[in-house]
Amino acid sequence: MHPARAPRGPSRVRRGLQPRHARQCRIPGTGSAEVVPGGEVVELIEYGRIFRRRWLLILAATICGVMAAVVVTGLATPRFDARAALFIRADSESSSSFENSQFVLQRVKSYPDLVDSPQVLTPVLQELKSSETLAELRERVSATNPAETVYVEVTASAGTAEEAATLANLVAANLRDVIRQLEGGDTVRNAAVEAFVTEPAVAPESVAAPNSVLNLAIGLLVGLAAGLVGALVLGGAPRRVQGSADMPRSFDTRLIGSVDTGGARAGAAVSAETELQYRGLLTALLLRRSGQLPRLLLLTVVGQHDDGHDTVGHEFASFIGDSGARTCSIDSTRATPPGRTGSSSEDPEPGFSEVLLGEAALHDVVSVIEDGALCRIPIGSSVDRITRSRASRQSASLLKELSDDFDVTVVTTSSTSHPLATSTVAPVCEAVLVLVTYGTPVRTLEDALRELQAVGVEPVGVVLLRGPRRSGRRATGSGRVKVRAPDRE
Repeated sequence: MHPARAPRGPSRVRRGLQPRHARQCRIPGTGSAEVVPGGEVVELIEYGRIFRRRWLLILAATICGVMAAVVVTGLATPRFDARAALFIRADSESSSSFENSQFVLQRVKSYPDLVDSPQVLTPVLQELKSSETLAELRERVSATNPAETVYVEVTASAGTAEEAATLANLVAANLRDVIRQLEGGDTVRNAAVEAFVTEPAVAPESVAAPNSVLNLAIGLLVGLAAGLVGALVLGGAPRRVQGSADMPRSFDTRLIGSVDTGGARAGAAVSAETELQYRGLLTALLLRRSGQLPRLLLLTVVGQHDDGHDTVGHEFASFIGDSGARTCSIDSTRATPPGRTGSSSEDPEPGFSEVLLGEAALHDVVSVIEDGALCRIPIGSSVDRITRSRASRQSASLLKELSDDFDVTVVTTSSTSHPLATSTVAPVCEAVLVLVTYGTPVRTLEDALRELQAVGVEPVGVVLLRGPRRSGRRATGSGRVKVRAPDRE
C-alpha cells in the first residue's frame, strides 16, 4: 500500500503557465502580490475605492486650494497694460522701394532695445514729474518687433488704466524721436528712416494681472492634486474594516449587518436600537436560509477583544429565543459569565469543559434563563485540563447532541478560543456568521475567512461590531421576527 501523494502546493505552479491576462497585482495597503485576472483593472478599482473613501479629504483640499487662489488674487496689486505701435519707413531717393523695405527690416530689429535707454526714458520721467528711477521705470516698459514686420510695439504697465495709456504714449513718442535722431536727422524731411506712432495707446478695459480665472484654475488643480496624493498616502496604510466597502474581494462574503457593542456590560439591558440591529441580522440570516434557522449556528469573533463583544452571542441567542425558537448559547470566548464581574478566563461553575472530561453530563450543565426561551451552558472551570486533540474529537458529538435537544444552538468562538475553536466547530455547523470588530485590519479578516475556507466552510456573511451604543431599556412589545424552527429528522 503506497502512501498518498501529497498535493502539489502553489509553489509547484510555473509562472509560464499563468494566463496572459493574469498579472502580479499588489493592492495598496495589502500584503504580497497575488495573481488575479485583469490585475490592472483591480489596481484601478482599488484606487477608485481609496478615492471614494477619502472623498472628504479630497474635497477639503480642493476647497482650500480654491480659497488660497481667491486670497492671493484679492491681495495682489492690479496691473494694467497699454500698448502703442510705431511704423518704421525708409525714405531714400537713391534706393528702390524694395531696397528701402529690406533696409527697414534689418534696422527695425534693433529699435526695441532703445526703449530702455536714458534718451527715451529720461524725458518720460520729466514729463510725468515722477520720483521713480530709471531702473524702476525700465521694469514697467518694454518693446518688441513682430517677426517680418516694420512695426515696433511699446508696452507700458501701471496701477491704473489711464496711467498705463499715458506712459505707453510718452515712451512711444520719445522712441520715435530717438530713432529719427539716430538715423540721420532731427526732422522728418531730413531723416533717412522715419518713425510714426500709428496706434496710440488707449486705456485698457481689464486688468492684465492678476488673472482671476487662471489663478482659480491653478488653485483648483493644486488642491485637487494635494487631496488625491493625501488620499493615496492614507490609503497606503493597512486597510481596516469600517463598512461594506472593506469586504475582501478575494472572498464571496458580504456584510449583512452591524451591532453596536461599545460600552455594553454583561447582563445589562439591551437598547431598542440594538434590538433592531439584532432583528435585522436575524432577518438577513433567514433570507439566506429560505426562512429556516440553523440548528447549530457558529458566531466566530475576529479582531481585538472588547468587553462588549462577550455579550453579542448571548444577546443574539436571547433574541432568537424571544422569536419562538428554543435556544441554547455557548460562548467559548467569554471572559466572565453573564451577570458576573471579574477577570477569570474560565467559568467557576461546571460547564462544557467538565462534560468533555467526563466529569459531568450535558444535561447537568444546562442552565435555563428567561422563562425557558433561552438556555446557557457555561464553558466551565477545567479548560486548562483539556487538550486540543480531545476537544477536537469530542466537541462535534456533544454539539450534535445539543442540536437534537434545541431548535437553535448558538456557539461563539474565535480562532484561538479553547476548548471550542472556530476550526473545530465550523465543520459541524449549519451556518457561520463572522463577527468582526470595527477597525480590524482587513488582512486579519481575510485570515479568518481563509481559515473557514480551509475546513470547507463558507460563512453566511460578516457582521460588523461597532461602538459605542446608546444605553436604554429593552423595548418591550417591539416587533419580533417569527421564525420557523428547524425540521427534526
